[in-house]
Amino acid sequence: MLQILSGCLLIIGMEKLPFEYTKSQDFSLKLLKKKWNYQIFRVEFSSAHPTGIDICDKVWGLYFKTNKPGKAVIVIHGISMVATTKYFCHKLASKGFSSFMLIMPYAPARIPRGRPLKRIPTEVDWAEIFKRGLIQSVIDVRKTIDFLENGNNKIGVLGISLGATIAALAQSVDERIISGVYIVGGGDLANMLWDSRDFIARIYKRKLFGCIKREQLCSRWKDIDPLTYAKPNKNVLMINARFDTSVRPQYTLKLWEALGKPEIHWLRCAHFFITHIFFVKRLMLRHFRKTLN
Repeated sequence: MLQILSGCLLIIGMEKLPFEYTKSQDFSLKLLKKKWNYQIFRVEFSSAHPTGIDICDKVWGLYFKTNKPGKAVIVIHGISMVATTKYFCHKLASKGFSSFMLIMPYAPARIPRGRPLKRIPTEVDWAEIFKRGLIQSVIDVRKTIDFLENGNNKIGVLGISLGATIAALAQSVDERIISGVYIVGGGDLANMLWDSRDFIARIYKRKLFGCIKREQLCSRWKDIDPLTYAKPNKNVLMINARFDTSVRPQYTLKLWEALGKPEIHWLRCAHFFITHIFFVKRLMLRHFRKTLN
């Protein structure tokens, strides 16, 4: 399937998938905590898409391994909401699903300290920096699957906000992921960012506005946009916010249509859905019971 997709991309003018990587088994584990029905490990490995910055290229995450592994879910946080992803990992593990909270390249734990933005030259290509970071994120997810395949034969993915966009990309390009839950995410990446009112997105847009036009950004990010790779998939659950100004509903609907209109639920809230977290948890668990069992 991936070979067919690669051929299609060649036809529309792309040389190769940007998410290809060379596999390596350099994983290290450290036991952190034991629960009655699962254990928590810290897992570390080297990024298969290095940037040359040590702290960015050292990937790590928390593996919530159940006593009876076999099915596992990779949980991907957004620019914020790391605590929410950890909550979902605990709940998944307590219900019999091993889970892996992957710390993404844009997390503070993987960014150099000391106000790094101040040290970046003013003429830097911000569109390219984001693109490389997103490619690294997807490849880090794929390498996490390499780790989880040892003991698990059914893999799912759950993403929140930007993590949902990364989850959609990973599931579309890696057929080992058989089930996905995308929470407050969307497609049409360049336009989604351009129209976002998210605080961090606005900081990044100020860097972009002086060096690139909207149409140029759409063209340059086409090969990292979930809409480029999306195909009908009924093993997807989308949970989105009706009053979201960070990921506007129109971009949720674009991804939903590209995926063949899978199951979707709309929350009566804005981007931060904490008041609906128990409802979201129930939907998420129901979906993975149906698609991973």
